[in-house]
Amino acid sequence: YHETLKRLLTRTHARFGYAVLIDCHSMPASIRVGDNGVRPDFIIGDRFGISATAALTETAIALLTGMGYTVAHNKPYAGGFITEHYGRPARHLHALQIEVNRGLYMNERTFQKSPGFDALADDLTRFSADLMA
Repeated sequence: YHETLKRLLTRTHARFGYAVLIDCHSMPASIRVGDNGVRPDFIIGDRFGISATAALTETAIALLTGMGYTVAHNKPYAGGFITEHYGRPARHLHALQIEVNRGLYMNERTFQKSPGFDALADDLTRFSADLMA
């Protein structure tokens, strides 16, 4: 897995002069963030500015909030192994971890798709394209 990932990042960086790795995860619908107990739709992790530039992180957050989603930044998920080992923004290698609230797309008890599944898929497709535009 990691050899393939390194190869893809190296190839992308050589071709475009930069690479952006999006490490997607799901999180429980019940997770609460902050003193007010907000249940975010997404959490964007950049290891507190270490794995991606502020501009990229801010753009990701703005795109998702612009679509009507609630977004938290780095808390409680700032990024893990992938963002730590591959995010090198000074070398134009960026890594963001994106946690997606399972309540947006599935029933956590039955593992069945929820009515929001297709809309979320469309939004994430648009998000990916707009982030790289």
